[in-house]
Amino acid sequence: MDGILLLQKPKGMTSHDCVDRCRKLFNTRKVGHAGTLDPEAEGVLVLGINKGTKIMPYLNQDTKAYRFGVVFNEETDTLDHTGEVVRTVEHHDFSMLEAALKQFRGDYLQTPPAYSAVKVNGKKLYEYARKGEAIPDVPPRKIRVYALKTERSPKPTNGLYEAEFYVKGSKGLFVRQLAKDIALKFGTTARTSFITRVQSGRFTIEEAHSFEAIENGRHKLLTLSEALSHLPAFTAHNEAAAVKKGRPLEIDHDAELLRVVDNENRLLALYRRDNGRYRAERVFL
Repeated sequence: MDGILLLQKPKGMTSHDCVDRCRKLFNTRKVGHAGTLDPEAEGVLVLGINKGTKIMPYLNQDTKAYRFGVVFNEETDTLDHTGEVVRTVEHHDFSMLEAALKQFRGDYLQTPPAYSAVKVNGKKLYEYARKGEAIPDVPPRKIRVYALKTERSPKPTNGLYEAEFYVKGSKGLFVRQLAKDIALKFGTTARTSFITRVQSGRFTIEEAHSFEAIENGRHKLLTLSEALSHLPAFTAHNEAAAVKKGRPLEIDHDAELLRVVDNENRLLALYRRDNGRYRAERVFL
């Protein structure tokens, strides 16, 4: 029971709730997750089970993609549909929407929203917000947006305009804040109506399993080697005994980090190049 589980996180659960539930389902305390999702967001959540927790830093999870709904002309304190309305705007001209989107493709400076887990002085921003305390200033962070497109153009509903978008961005992107920032570019405000993570690193929502499927045994754990298939592999034959002891390897390869496997593609270790030879970074026994 070692590997990576791709979970289709439902709305209404925190990422930690999902970890706790999987601990019970897999009867182990060794469960961890990569890439926190807001409680009201859904989509692919990458979980490590037992030895799977040891490879989480190597899964290349920095790029993520989302589908999200936006309600223009209405802003809430949380910037999503769960918050209290704090501002409304009358705006009816969305002809400049595509021009606004172009300004976010590439590097983009984003200030984390008040309701987020970013820590300042040892406290998460949402802890200040929930207590009604002044929100500390947080410097904007450079985010990279690789793709941003409209999937459904704004349609009017009782003075509000609803639309849907797709975004693919770097680590640290807050979709709720992106929705508001887009709206500000052409004179209004916004909040999200839903957020679905459709990709986390190279893992997609189509590969993810619901809790119902997991409870009924209709799921598959990715093996450690499968989960790290983006890393070049070296098959250990005569070297297997040395690898299991974490000894350096003298092999002809030019990769920075190597996935060392046995004849059955089981992960033995991760080796990193160092001054012309490879040294064990992590051994999996």
